[in-house]
Amino acid sequence: MRTGSRTIAALSGGLAVLLVAAPFADAQTSSSQPPAPNPAVTVSPASGPAGSNITIGWSGFSRNSGRSLCKTGIVFRFDGVEIASAAPGLASGTVAAKVPTDAKVDSHTITGTCPSLELIARVPFRVTPPPSNPPSDPPSNPPVTPPVTPPVTPPVTNPPSRPPVTTPPSRPPVTTPPVTTPPSIPPTELPPLSTADPKPTSDGTLQLDRVTMSPGDTLRATGKGCSPGAPVTLMSKGERIGATIADADGNFVADVQFTRLEAGRHWVTANCGVVLTAAVDQLLTSSSGGQSSSLIILVFFVLAGVAVLRFR
Repeated sequence: MRTGSRTIAALSGGLAVLLVAAPFADAQTSSSQPPAPNPAVTVSPASGPAGSNITIGWSGFSRNSGRSLCKTGIVFRFDGVEIASAAPGLASGTVAAKVPTDAKVDSHTITGTCPSLELIARVPFRVTPPPSNPPSDPPSNPPVTPPVTPPVTPPVTNPPSRPPVTTPPSRPPVTTPPVTTPPSIPPTELPPLSTADPKPTSDGTLQLDRVTMSPGDTLRATGKGCSPGAPVTLMSKGERIGATIADADGNFVADVQFTRLEAGRHWVTANCGVVLTAAVDQLLTSSSGGQSSSLIILVFFVLAGVAVLRFR
């Protein structure tokens, strides 16, 4: 009986020791394990319209007191739509993102997920209505006008006195000699126009480019009213002085050359199916008379030389 009592007492004491040691063992075991990770995600600002820019921050994305980092990188999603990501191996940091442009005005959730550590954190975000008026630019400061410094006027220095100006003696006035008018040369008296050549009968008028001429001059005659394509013959005192052909309209232009040197009025007649007349006055000057005398003398000596050679 005593042996049984001792056995019971020994078992009771061992059980008491186990009951006392068990809490101590649990406390020691819980103190050796690292604390559970506590990832967090923040957003700034916490609200804004669709399409606005935001900044996402994160921390606590690691295990084993920071020894195990996110190897796959952290992905940030707006209601399941990816809007940003962080590089692998970062337990904390910030990243810029933008609210989706089609997000409706309401409360939404932004999540940060690390697949390799199976960590996820959430933060709420509220989409607000867009502003009715865009923010105006702050008023610009008016330009600062620097103070105006008055110019410094240098002291007035009197220039040195100049010697008096000596006026040169006056020159005698220049006498302009009187202008001598050369004696007037009396005009050359021309012989009176001959009227022995009467005006022939005419069916029209012939136009000459001048009304007077000198010996050897060429005149230009213009006529109208001829038969189309008719030959035109210009005559004066029985001599032919020009010729041409009328055009399809019965007009013509021809040069007129007189071979006779005779002062006075000469009638020019153009015959082209009709008769056209015009008058021109031929003037003989002293120079033309000298040329005529020289020409007569030259012709005389030429004829005399031919006669001598013929009778030798």
